[in-house]
Amino acid sequence: MLNDSLLNLYGWAAYLSAAATIFTFITGIMFFYFGERFGKINDLSSIFQVLFMLPLALMFVQLMPAGHLIIGVFAALMGIGGMLVSAYGQSLLVLGRIDFQQSLRFFPAGGAIGIWLVLISSTSIVDQLLPQSLAWIGVLAGLGYILTVVGFLRGGQRNMLFSLGSLVLVISYPIWATWLGRLLLDWGLS
Repeated sequence: MLNDSLLNLYGWAAYLSAAATIFTFITGIMFFYFGERFGKINDLSSIFQVLFMLPLALMFVQLMPAGHLIIGVFAALMGIGGMLVSAYGQSLLVLGRIDFQQSLRFFPAGGAIGIWLVLISSTSIVDQLLPQSLAWIGVLAGLGYILTVVGFLRGGQRNMLFSLGSLVLVISYPIWATWLGRLLLDWGLS
């Protein structure tokens, strides 16, 4: 089992990733309605949204039972790769090294984050690592990421799958991450 300081770190990372996801969604809407001044805020918050997920990817490798360790490592590599590519692309945008159009080529990395969420959550269902409802919400959040990317690749930000995936993601991921954060912090107290 994980020690208390790691449980606290992972719990707070989960909380912060949930908050950053909500903030990114809100500032994204504000950018589309009110213009560029919210664009930089949105871009910056999306960097933190994925960076706060990194500790969670590492945590799930540590939680995986021996029989599913290969799945856990594969999922972590997918998730961490997607998180780092997303953060890198958004960082280039924030620093003015690329423009918005050029930043869109990094968007599909979100699909890797979705695959990570589906794999760790599915394994959590099978091995009962987490409460079943929490694990199913994680599957839903992962599918939200994947649908968002598929919709984007099929037609950009106006595609119906993009909108549906974004809605599923912005509702389910913060619930999953907040519940997970609470669970981890409670484990650290016991």
